Amino acid sequence: MNRGKCNLRDFWNGLNPECMGGGVKSVGFKPVYVGAHCHAPTCISQELYNADTGELLCRQEAVYGTETSGATGARRFDEKGYLAVPPCVWGDPAEGLQEPPLLSWDTNLTSIKRANSTYAHTGEMALWQGRGILV
Repeated sequence: MNRGKCNLRDFWNGLNPECMGGGVKSVGFKPVYVGAHCHAPTCISQELYNADTGELLCRQEAVYGTETSGATGARRFDEKGYLAVPPCVWGDPAEGLQEPPLLSWDTNLTSIKRANSTYAHTGEMALWQGRGILV
């Protein structure tokens, strides 16, 4: 791949085959994993929508730990004050997963984060990260 011929707009829009590697023009991608990132103690949930269709793509709710400090074994990551945010995954329906949606490069997304403002926490933020398959 010759990165010297690529600019970010062409890469994301699939306009330049040199940018995609293998000379394949991409119309978009299908997510296989997306995960929201937020911090305890304020995180409640995050949602990711296809703003063009109104379809809810992913909803994640924070799961707070319940064990006292020093938990071991299978409960070692379930400590009070910590949280987990299970990701959304897609894949083969034969394996019990939903077929991933096709998101074209011009798809508009909306993210909604809910936080508990009872707790003071500087640097409040919301972030999505993921992996997908070029289509």
